[in-house]
Amino acid sequence: MAKKQLFYLRVRQTQKEYLVTVCDKELLGKTICEGDLELCVNDRFFGGDLVPLEKCLEQMNIATSFNLIGKKIVDAAVENRMVNELAVMWINCPNHGKVGHVMFIR
Repeated sequence: MAKKQLFYLRVRQTQKEYLVTVCDKELLGKTICEGDLELCVNDRFFGGDLVPLEKCLEQMNIATSFNLIGKKIVDAAVENRMVNELAVMWINCPNHGKVGHVMFIR
C-alpha cells in the first residue's frame, strides 16, 4: 500500500479573498536557497493543518489566490492543470533538491 502524502495547508478568508497556502510536509520551518535567493517556509505563513493532497487540491480549486512551495505540491498543481509549468519558479537548493514555488491569483 502506498504511503499517503501529507501537506501543510492554511486557509485565510476575508469578505472578498480566500487565500490558500500549501507546502510539502518536510519543508515547514526550512529555508530554501539558491545563490542570493532565500525563501523561508515559516510556520506563521505556511503552517496549518496536515492534510492529504486531495484536501489541498479542493481548497486550491476554490481559492481566489494560492501560494505553494515544494516539489510534490507544485507537481500536483501542474498535473491537475491548476498551474502552467511556465509559471513555476524552480529553485535548486543544495539542502532540499529541486523545489517549486508558485504564487497564483485569479
